[in-house]
Amino acid sequence: MLALLPGCVTETTYIGNNTSRAAQSVDAVAAAKTRVELAVGYMKKGDLSQARFNLDKALSLDPHNADAYLTLAYYYQKVGDIKSADATYRKLLSLHSSDANAMNNYGVFLCKQKRYDDAERQFLKAVTQPDYVDMDDTYENAGYCASVAGNKDKALQYYDQAVRYNPRKGRAWLAKTSLELDANRREAAGVSLSRYAQLGLPETAESLWLRLRLAQELGELAQLHKFGGELVRRFPDSAQAKRYINNDY
Repeated sequence: MLALLPGCVTETTYIGNNTSRAAQSVDAVAAAKTRVELAVGYMKKGDLSQARFNLDKALSLDPHNADAYLTLAYYYQKVGDIKSADATYRKLLSLHSSDANAMNNYGVFLCKQKRYDDAERQFLKAVTQPDYVDMDDTYENAGYCASVAGNKDKALQYYDQAVRYNPRKGRAWLAKTSLELDANRREAAGVSLSRYAQLGLPETAESLWLRLRLAQELGELAQLHKFGGELVRRFPDSAQAKRYINNDY
């Protein structure tokens, strides 16, 4: 694959204008993109040294390449260099101050470091950027982060936003339902599960577990065991099925 890379950089001369320099610039950007793709492939295979080599090449070709910085930040996370990962995200945002995708990814990183307030600020900055299309993903990330931070009410608000932007976002519906059950909001949990079914979203071990929990809360033992039996039959190796078998519900 590396042998193909020199073909990305060509020198074309046009007499009487400056298009030669422009052509080389375009080719450098294309070559950098290829280097980033190679780096991602190497990381998937676990070859981190070759991933880093190609990322360094990408940034030497195109020092403003946002994807290269995002991938480099992920590389640093993989090798456990959290300080360098943080610095890479900050460098990226200094170059691309309105890059909502970078803000979202930085927020996820900060949440993993338990910097919950900083993470939330990045998520909220991302959703205010013009033309950003992944609002549902960012609100779901904000909901998850608020939940692990212990702010269940705020998490519910963010999950509500996520399913408004994308009603077919199954994980957000289930996370929302779980929080509603934890807060003894049985009616709201029932509405969420009904909406999940109406949308034709697939039953999972988690969705059946939540149906089981709701049935228990409502004192509907026949329904509880109906969903428990389906859970064991369809997802026998799941943690939820094992909990049901052990009467841990």
